[in-house]
Amino acid sequence: MTTQTGQQDAGHGREEITTERLIFFSDAVVAIAMTLLAFALPVPSGSTTHALLQSVRHEKGAYLAFVISFLVIGSHWRSHHRLFRSVERLEPAVAALNMAWLFLIVIQPFATRVLGGNGAFGLRFSFYAFIQVTTLLCFLQMARLMRRLRAEPDPADNDARLLTFAALFAVSITISFVPVVGNWAYLCWLAAPALIRAQQRLRRIRSRPDRAAAE
Repeated sequence: MTTQTGQQDAGHGREEITTERLIFFSDAVVAIAMTLLAFALPVPSGSTTHALLQSVRHEKGAYLAFVISFLVIGSHWRSHHRLFRSVERLEPAVAALNMAWLFLIVIQPFATRVLGGNGAFGLRFSFYAFIQVTTLLCFLQMARLMRRLRAEPDPADNDARLLTFAALFAVSITISFVPVVGNWAYLCWLAAPALIRAQQRLRRIRSRPDRAAAE
Protein backbone atom coordinates (compact mmCIF):
# COMPACT_ATOMS: atom_id res chain seq x y z
CA MET A 1 0.00 0.00 0.00
CA THR A 2 2.80 2.33 0.96
CA THR A 3 4.70 1.43 -2.19
CA GLN A 4 1.67 2.13 -4.37
CA THR A 5 1.08 5.48 -2.67
CA GLY A 6 4.73 6.36 -3.13
CA GLN A 7 4.53 5.51 -6.81
CA GLN A 8 1.44 7.72 -7.19
CA ASP A 9 3.21 10.59 -5.42
CA ALA A 10 6.27 10.11 -7.60
CA GLY A 11 4.12 10.05 -10.71
CA HIS A 12 2.31 13.19 -9.61
CA GLY A 13 5.66 14.84 -8.96
CA ARG A 14 6.78 13.99 -12.49
CA GLU A 15 3.60 15.58 -13.86
CA GLU A 16 4.27 18.76 -11.90
CA ILE A 17 7.86 18.89 -13.14
CA THR A 18 6.65 18.34 -16.70
CA THR A 19 4.19 21.22 -16.36
CA GLU A 20 6.88 23.44 -14.89
CA ARG A 21 9.27 22.58 -17.69
CA LEU A 22 6.60 23.36 -20.30
CA ILE A 23 6.04 26.78 -18.73
CA PHE A 24 9.77 27.53 -18.64
CA PHE A 25 10.15 26.31 -22.22
CA SER A 26 7.23 28.46 -23.36
CA ASP A 27 8.65 31.53 -21.59
CA ALA A 28 12.02 30.94 -23.26
CA VAL A 29 10.46 30.63 -26.72
CA VAL A 30 8.47 33.83 -26.23
CA ALA A 31 11.58 35.67 -25.00
CA ILE A 32 13.57 34.51 -28.03
CA ALA A 33 10.78 35.58 -30.38
CA MET A 34 10.71 39.05 -28.82
CA THR A 35 14.51 39.29 -29.08
CA LEU A 36 14.47 38.29 -32.74
CA LEU A 37 12.21 41.26 -33.42
CA ALA A 38 15.12 43.60 -32.60
CA PHE A 39 17.59 41.64 -34.75
CA ALA A 40 15.38 42.26 -37.77
CA LEU A 41 15.35 46.04 -37.33
CA PRO A 42 17.11 47.94 -40.14
CA VAL A 43 20.15 49.98 -39.07
CA PRO A 44 19.86 53.68 -40.03
CA SER A 45 22.55 54.94 -42.38
CA GLY A 46 23.86 58.37 -43.34
CA SER A 47 26.90 60.55 -42.78
CA THR A 48 24.86 63.56 -41.60
CA THR A 49 22.01 64.06 -39.14
CA HIS A 50 19.64 64.87 -41.98
CA ALA A 51 20.61 61.74 -43.91
CA LEU A 52 20.25 59.65 -40.75
CA LEU A 53 16.77 61.00 -40.07
CA GLN A 54 15.82 60.43 -43.69
CA SER A 55 16.94 56.82 -43.35
CA VAL A 56 14.85 56.39 -40.21
CA ARG A 57 11.84 57.97 -41.92
CA HIS A 58 12.28 55.64 -44.90
CA GLU A 59 12.21 52.59 -42.59
CA LYS A 60 9.41 53.85 -40.34
CA GLY A 61 7.18 50.94 -41.36
CA ALA A 62 9.70 48.45 -39.99
CA TYR A 63 10.05 50.36 -36.71
CA LEU A 64 6.27 50.62 -36.31
CA ALA A 65 5.90 46.90 -36.99
CA PHE A 66 8.53 46.20 -34.31
CA VAL A 67 6.67 48.21 -31.66
CA ILE A 68 3.34 46.60 -32.57
CA SER A 69 4.75 43.08 -32.49
CA PHE A 70 6.57 43.64 -29.21
CA LEU A 71 3.30 44.72 -27.58
CA VAL A 72 1.32 41.93 -29.26
CA ILE A 73 3.72 39.16 -28.24
CA GLY A 74 3.84 40.62 -24.73
CA SER A 75 0.04 40.45 -24.59
CA HIS A 76 0.10 36.82 -25.76
CA TRP A 77 2.65 35.99 -23.05
CA ARG A 78 0.61 37.67 -20.28
CA SER A 79 -2.44 35.64 -21.25
CA HIS A 80 -0.35 32.45 -21.27
CA HIS A 81 1.10 33.28 -17.84
CA ARG A 82 -2.34 33.89 -16.34
CA LEU A 83 -3.65 30.63 -17.79
CA PHE A 84 -0.83 28.39 -16.56
CA ARG A 85 -0.05 29.95 -13.20
CA SER A 86 -2.37 27.56 -11.32
CA VAL A 87 -1.92 24.43 -13.48
CA GLU A 88 -0.83 21.35 -11.55
CA ARG A 89 -1.28 18.63 -14.18
CA LEU A 90 -0.40 18.61 -17.85
CA GLU A 91 -2.66 16.73 -20.24
CA PRO A 92 -1.24 15.57 -23.62
CA ALA A 93 -3.90 17.47 -25.56
CA VAL A 94 -3.02 20.70 -23.73
CA ALA A 95 0.69 20.14 -24.44
CA ALA A 96 -0.09 19.66 -28.13
CA LEU A 97 -2.12 22.87 -28.31
CA ASN A 98 0.61 24.71 -26.44
CA MET A 99 3.15 23.59 -29.03
CA ALA A 100 0.84 24.83 -31.80
CA TRP A 101 0.56 28.16 -29.95
CA LEU A 102 4.37 28.36 -29.66
CA PHE A 103 4.70 27.62 -33.38
CA LEU A 104 2.53 30.66 -34.10
CA ILE A 105 4.57 32.76 -31.65
CA VAL A 106 7.79 31.75 -33.42
CA ILE A 107 6.32 32.95 -36.73
CA GLN A 108 5.73 36.43 -35.30
CA PRO A 109 9.21 37.86 -36.13
CA PHE A 110 8.85 36.72 -39.74
CA ALA A 111 5.32 38.15 -39.92
CA THR A 112 6.70 41.39 -38.51
CA ARG A 113 9.28 41.65 -41.30
CA VAL A 114 6.51 41.02 -43.83
CA LEU A 115 4.34 43.73 -42.24
CA GLY A 116 7.18 46.25 -42.29
CA GLY A 117 8.02 45.65 -45.97
CA ASN A 118 7.16 47.79 -48.97
CA GLY A 119 4.33 47.42 -51.47
CA ALA A 120 1.19 45.26 -51.49
CA PHE A 121 0.11 46.63 -48.12
CA GLY A 122 -3.16 44.70 -48.02
CA LEU A 123 -1.47 41.33 -48.49
CA ARG A 124 1.31 42.05 -45.99
CA PHE A 125 -1.12 43.42 -43.43
CA SER A 126 -3.54 40.51 -43.93
CA PHE A 127 -0.81 37.93 -43.41
CA TYR A 128 0.19 39.50 -40.11
CA ALA A 129 -3.41 39.89 -38.93
CA PHE A 130 -4.24 36.31 -39.92
CA ILE A 131 -1.35 35.03 -37.78
CA GLN A 132 -2.75 36.98 -34.81
CA VAL A 133 -6.28 35.64 -35.33
CA THR A 134 -4.97 32.08 -35.50
CA THR A 135 -2.82 32.59 -32.39
CA LEU A 136 -5.74 33.96 -30.39
CA LEU A 137 -8.12 31.19 -31.46
CA CYS A 138 -5.53 28.52 -30.70
CA PHE A 139 -5.03 29.98 -27.23
CA LEU A 140 -8.79 30.20 -26.68
CA GLN A 141 -9.19 26.54 -27.59
CA MET A 142 -6.37 25.61 -25.21
CA ALA A 143 -7.92 27.62 -22.36
CA ARG A 144 -11.35 26.05 -22.88
CA LEU A 145 -9.85 22.57 -22.99
CA MET A 146 -7.99 23.15 -19.74
CA ARG A 147 -11.14 24.40 -18.02
CA ARG A 148 -13.13 21.46 -19.33
CA LEU A 149 -10.56 18.96 -18.07
CA ARG A 150 -10.60 20.62 -14.66
CA ALA A 151 -14.40 20.96 -14.68
CA GLU A 152 -14.20 24.72 -14.20
CA PRO A 153 -16.83 27.26 -15.36
CA ASP A 154 -16.05 29.32 -18.44
CA PRO A 155 -15.14 32.92 -17.47
CA ALA A 156 -17.13 35.03 -19.89
CA ASP A 157 -14.85 38.05 -19.50
CA ASN A 158 -11.71 36.22 -20.59
CA ASP A 159 -13.32 34.51 -23.59
CA ALA A 160 -14.99 37.74 -24.67
CA ARG A 161 -11.64 39.55 -24.51
CA LEU A 162 -9.91 36.98 -26.71
CA LEU A 163 -12.78 36.86 -29.19
CA THR A 164 -12.90 40.67 -29.38
CA PHE A 165 -9.21 40.86 -30.21
CA ALA A 166 -9.58 38.10 -32.80
CA ALA A 167 -12.63 39.78 -34.37
CA LEU A 168 -10.91 43.16 -34.66
CA PHE A 169 -7.85 41.59 -36.27
CA ALA A 170 -10.18 39.82 -38.71
CA VAL A 171 -12.10 43.03 -39.50
CA SER A 172 -8.83 44.86 -40.08
CA ILE A 173 -7.99 42.42 -42.88
CA THR A 174 -11.00 43.58 -44.88
CA ILE A 175 -10.30 47.26 -44.17
CA SER A 176 -6.68 46.94 -45.32
CA PHE A 177 -7.86 46.27 -48.89
CA VAL A 178 -10.19 49.29 -49.02
CA PRO A 179 -8.71 52.13 -51.10
CA VAL A 180 -7.73 55.33 -49.27
CA VAL A 181 -8.61 54.04 -45.78
CA GLY A 182 -6.65 50.79 -46.01
CA ASN A 183 -3.57 52.22 -44.30
CA TRP A 184 -5.72 53.08 -41.28
CA ALA A 185 -6.57 49.44 -40.60
CA TYR A 186 -4.15 49.62 -37.66
CA LEU A 187 -6.82 51.60 -35.80
CA CYS A 188 -8.85 48.40 -35.38
CA TRP A 189 -6.04 46.99 -33.26
CA LEU A 190 -5.74 50.17 -31.20
CA ALA A 191 -9.49 50.15 -30.58
CA ALA A 192 -9.41 46.69 -28.98
CA PRO A 193 -8.44 47.72 -25.39
CA ALA A 194 -11.04 50.50 -25.31
CA LEU A 195 -13.76 48.21 -26.65
CA ILE A 196 -12.91 45.50 -24.12
CA ARG A 197 -13.05 47.98 -21.24
CA ALA A 198 -16.43 49.21 -22.48
CA GLN A 199 -17.72 45.62 -22.63
CA GLN A 200 -16.52 44.94 -19.08
CA ARG A 201 -18.11 48.15 -17.79
CA LEU A 202 -21.40 47.32 -19.50
CA ARG A 203 -21.32 43.80 -18.06
CA ARG A 204 -20.78 45.16 -14.55
CA ILE A 205 -23.67 47.61 -14.96
CA ARG A 206 -25.99 44.82 -16.13
CA SER A 207 -24.97 42.60 -13.23
CA ARG A 208 -25.88 45.22 -10.59
CA PRO A 209 -29.68 44.76 -10.84
CA ASP A 210 -29.19 40.98 -10.56
CA ARG A 211 -27.13 41.43 -7.41
CA ALA A 212 -29.67 43.83 -5.95
CA ALA A 213 -32.50 41.40 -6.65
CA ALA A 214 -30.54 38.56 -5.04
CA GLU A 215 -30.01 40.63 -1.91
